[in-house]
Amino acid sequence: MSATMVKANRTNRASAAAPAKDVAGDKPAPAATRKEAAPQGGGSAGAGGGAATPSPQHNLALWNRLKRTDPRSTKPFTRFGFKGTQIDPTWRLQMMTEAFGPVGKGWGYEQLEWTVQERMVFVCVRIWYKDAETGEICWTGPQWGGTEMMRRRRDGSEEPNDEAFKMSTTDAIGKCALQLGLAADVYMGQFDDSKYREESEAYFQARNNPDVQPEAIARFEQEIRAKLAKVEDLDGLDELWRNGTAARLRDIGLIDRAAQHRIIAGFSQKKAELLARETPADAAAGEQEAVA
Repeated sequence: MSATMVKANRTNRASAAAPAKDVAGDKPAPAATRKEAAPQGGGSAGAGGGAATPSPQHNLALWNRLKRTDPRSTKPFTRFGFKGTQIDPTWRLQMMTEAFGPVGKGWGYEQLEWTVQERMVFVCVRIWYKDAETGEICWTGPQWGGTEMMRRRRDGSEEPNDEAFKMSTTDAIGKCALQLGLAADVYMGQFDDSKYREESEAYFQARNNPDVQPEAIARFEQEIRAKLAKVEDLDGLDELWRNGTAARLRDIGLIDRAAQHRIIAGFSQKKAELLARETPADAAAGEQEAVA
């Protein structure tokens, strides 16, 4: 980005204190809670010193929640010899709304600057969102989006692109959302792996399964714990595992691997307890049967 471009058409900084209202769906955050982020790279504003350093797992929680892309919302494209994956911008808005709430309430975006250079429109945008744990308003770093002002007809002639500004804004919003992790798997090259895409398809199909919603998973985990407590021998444990539990766990693992691991750990612990109850004579008899 040239220095001329960065300086051109700079928005008044006083008015940029709230998300721009000329973009559909934008709404400023409440003045009493909204805080400016100091670092250029984005992050939570007004973070207090002296707090314990969050773990990497905690830092990546939002990223991991947003990183997987629904293959049904993508399509391949080729441009100037480059092959890539195009992500549906409406799907991006849906995922941000799912994570933070309606646009203008749980998250939003503001236009900081715009400029026209070399027959292209460039728009600079940043995203704000409300932290689910603290309610604090956070910001991404600013990002530029660009679109050609003219587009070619099929006969090779040109016509004005009346959606250039909108497309540039959409481009910039997508880049800002990527800073939070949205659709990161595409940019990290994971979509090049057909097996990964199949896993993603299964994941998003499973999200619509009522049996793997958070409440259903919690109930299932409680039921399994109660049933495990009543198991008295290895045959009963094996029957419980084969009687639908294993298949259900495969689906749960697509959505909540932590719950899947907890349930499997419960089976492992129960098996260890049952094996520990065996007398030496029982163990020896079992070994003889196995040899026979």
